[in-house]
Amino acid sequence: MAKAKSFAVIGIGQFGRSVVEELIDLGMDVVAIDKDESAIKKVSNILPTSYVADSSDEQALRELGIKDVEYAIVAFGSNQEASVLTTVLLKDIGVSHVIVRVDDDSYIPIMKKLGATEVITPQRAAGQALANRLGNDDYKDFYKLDDKYSVVSIVVNPGFVPKQLKEINSKNLYGVNIVLIRRKNSSFVPGGNDSILPDDMIYVVGTNKEVKAFRESINGKQR
Repeated sequence: MAKAKSFAVIGIGQFGRSVVEELIDLGMDVVAIDKDESAIKKVSNILPTSYVADSSDEQALRELGIKDVEYAIVAFGSNQEASVLTTVLLKDIGVSHVIVRVDDDSYIPIMKKLGATEVITPQRAAGQALANRLGNDDYKDFYKLDDKYSVVSIVVNPGFVPKQLKEINSKNLYGVNIVLIRRKNSSFVPGGNDSILPDDMIYVVGTNKEVKAFRESINGKQR
């Protein structure tokens, strides 16, 4: 059995707490760190390895064994000073993967220059997802993969006439891949002989323009 990956989540606000909870559910080894005791109390009941410590204190990080974790997630967001100091220390200590959350896009190149392996902007992603869902009534979820491609879930019109995927030919006609179909209480990865039915939720990958054209072919143009 493969050994579980090890993570340190530093900054246990709402975002950091949700990361901790998901990692625990995935069976990962997790350490949670925040200098705010009240924040740590919110996860200590599900994670014994939760510590009150100042992540800008190198000695404190070393005493917690941070050098032994594979991934450190710096989850402060708006506290840019704490994010910068913590990122520098984590790289100096020798953590191989440092993922940093920022809420201001101007800090992305700064964090990368400081050695962050990955920089994420959850507020921006949430705003993009919300705008796309509100602008498209039959979009249920919207996940931006990069500057070009997104994963979008689309609810199929109740009046849609069932068609097989090979007949719809979404890749050749629209440039999108249908990667998952949710039908009632089950989900499956479809093949060419499977059909799209009314009220299905289909997950497609493509550019915004391609997904929009495909959606219109399934559900018609929105008014």
